[in-house]
This record gives sequence, structure tokens and C-alpha cells, in this order.
Amino acid sequence: MIYKRGSVYWFGFVYNGERIQKSTHQGNKQVARDAEAAERLRLVKGDLGIDRKVKPPCPTLGDFKDTFMEWVRHDRDSKRTQEFYENCFNRLTEFRELSKAKLSAIDEPMIERFKLSVKDTTSKTTVNRYLSTLLKALRYACLKLKLIDKTPVIELYKRDKDNTVERECDFVYSTADYKAWLEAAREPLRSASILARESGMCRGEIIALQWDCVRLNRTVDEFGFWGTLEIRRGLKRKERLRDLPITEDMAAVLQGLRAQSKCQYVFTSVRNHALPLSVNSLNQQQKGIMKTCRFHPDAGLHALRHTRLTEVGKHTQNVKALQMYAGHSRIQTTMKYVHPNQSDILEMVAAARSKAPGVTTVFTTVQDQEKTEPRKM
Repeated sequence: MIYKRGSVYWFGFVYNGERIQKSTHQGNKQVARDAEAAERLRLVKGDLGIDRKVKPPCPTLGDFKDTFMEWVRHDRDSKRTQEFYENCFNRLTEFRELSKAKLSAIDEPMIERFKLSVKDTTSKTTVNRYLSTLLKALRYACLKLKLIDKTPVIELYKRDKDNTVERECDFVYSTADYKAWLEAAREPLRSASILARESGMCRGEIIALQWDCVRLNRTVDEFGFWGTLEIRRGLKRKERLRDLPITEDMAAVLQGLRAQSKCQYVFTSVRNHALPLSVNSLNQQQKGIMKTCRFHPDAGLHALRHTRLTEVGKHTQNVKALQMYAGHSRIQTTMKYVHPNQSDILEMVAAARSKAPGVTTVFTTVQDQEKTEPRKM
């Protein structure tokens, strides 16, 4: 029986001696009749043992954004990580076909069409980030929310033998390069470059650095350092939590920054030292240098981090300590930041030779014996 309460229809009937009464939340009488029929069918299927849980309606990718971002914010504490996923998701939904498609309708051909649409304007490394975000969202919808039965196969771009797909930074500053860079850099990029070169910090850690993590001493300690920087903010993962020694050049930079800072941040806005430095300020200054000066395409703060880790790596055999210094979770990542050259190989072999003088003596003795003793036939 269908009847109306207020502006919505209800249905009620007796099934197996039990009174079933529910609201359809609809003002259309025909829809209410269909809802009653669907409820009767569900009860019959249950009695026959073929009842199945009705899946919630499958949303489009555009409509799924809020649900996905709520889960990301709950799962990831880092604000930077949350912004990363939101930016990538926004880029995915700019492709209209993806944005309007239901999650269950997203398949391999559609993903390939998206890749082709951004091929000429976006690097393959960046496209991989978009695709990884899409895969993460679809897996969450499939495995956690049960909105879809399966996820499509999403192939990321891979690096080929010529290293033309995802080129990694392999540039290391020479002394002359570093000097020229500092001469060309304006503040605050110049100070940030010195910190990156002397400590191996990344850009995010530099911008997020606050004065409560700076332990600057009045005098030099027994190791020749002027204090410690505690890296506690701007992190991607817990392994980035570490303490870095302050060199003399770093101490001079920090003293200058402290004199002008009027807030808790070490790096402040150029126009207002009571505000923190914006994320894009260093990028814009770096792009300006690359336009007006002739530097290697990989030159910049990230290459200075590579330079520092390469230099430190030359003076240690404890790769685990180098990994901790870099703040990496995997030693394989640290090895990507160390770039030995032929002179390093020669120095290594020369050092090993100098520590094993017996080798030369034995070799000379064998040669002398060959000269004095007749060769047996």
C-alpha cells in the first residue's frame, strides 16, 4: 500500500506476518511504487538465500574528490602531502572525460587518452604523479569502500636505457660553479643556497625551518661546528627527522637571518619580515638566474643537496650514517645522490695502495727471483 505523509510517499505491507513500513523519501508516486516492489523482491531473495548486499551508487571521479581527500587528510598528517594529492587530483579532473566518468567506467583506454592529452605540456615524471594519485583513489574505492569490483591496470612511464624518460639530477657543483652561483643569487636564495650546500637540506626543509630548531653556539665546539639544526618540519616521512651540524658559513648566514627576522621562521618574506617566506619565492629567483646566466640545466637548490651528499660520501665508509645524514628511508635513494667521478676512483685506489705497502715489496721480490733463478722447462 502506498500512502503520503507530508510531501513524501511511504509504503507499507505485511510479509510473513511482519509489518514492513518505510519512507521512500520521494514525492513521486510511481517511484514510491517501484521502491515498494524493490523491497518485496529483496525480502524474497533473502528467504531464498540469494540476497546480496546492494552496493552504494558509484560516483564519478569528480564527485569522488571530497571523499578521497577526507581520507587522505585522515591518513596523512603532512600538509604538504595533502596539497600534493589535491593538486594531482585537480589535474586529473581537468580532463573532462575522466572527471565525468563513473569510477567503474574508468578503464585502460580512457587512461591512455588522458596521458596523450597532457603529453606535450607535462613531463612524464609529473604525469606519473597524476597516475599514481588516480591509482590510489581507485584502490581506496575498491578495497576500502567496495564501490567498484576491480581497478584498471595503470602503467607508469619507465626510464629507458638512454635515460630520456625520467632524468635524474646528476649535476654536482664545482668550486667555480658554486662561487658563480652565489654571485648571481639574490637574497633569500643566496642564504638558502649556502644552507643547502653546507648541510644537504632540501628546499621544503629550508622554508619550514623555525628558530626553535636552531641551536647556535657562541663558540666553535671540538669538532669545528657552531651548533645544531634540528630538522623537524617540512618533512616527507619520519626518516627526515635528524640533527645537522652548523658549519662556519651556515652560522654566518643564520646570524644575518636572525637579525632581520620578526617571526618564528628563519626565512621570511622579502617585503615583510614578520611573515614566512612563500613556497614559490625561491623558485622564482632560481628561474630568474637560469634565464639570465649560463648554468647547467640541473643547477639549483636540489643540485646543491646532491653536491653536499657527494662530498660527504667521499669521506665515509659508513653508508648507514650517510643515509641518516640525508634523511632517506632507503639506502638506494641515498646512492642516487652520490656521484663519483674518475678522480675519485684514482684517489680511492691510491689510498688503498698506500695502506698496503707489502704489496709492492712482494711484487718486487717475485720479479727479482725471476731474474736470478733459471726458468724450468
